[in-house]
Amino acid sequence: MERGPLIGILREMCGTDKELDLIVMGEDDPVEIRNVVEVEELRSSHGIKITTKQNYIWIDASHVSIAYQARADLDDGYMDVPEIRRRQGAANPLKTQKKKT
Repeated sequence: MERGPLIGILREMCGTDKELDLIVMGEDDPVEIRNVVEVEELRSSHGIKITTKQNYIWIDASHVSIAYQARADLDDGYMDVPEIRRRQGAANPLKTQKKKT
């Protein structure tokens, strides 16, 4: 993935309660990013440094397969948060499920 879209999303998150989940190639569990304070482009073509209230995070955007964020613009105010569904035992929405035959 190019880092431009990720930089834009992360900068919009600064100072908000928005969260972003990233899936890295070869991993099943997402990396959850929240409480973003600052986002910095690094010298490398894909490098990003993220400062959160809790951590410093360095990402090579070329290894990010999927990025997803809960929508807050739904009319009913319901936010579909994949991490909460997964903790409650629901299926990962990003994995295809086999149909029973």
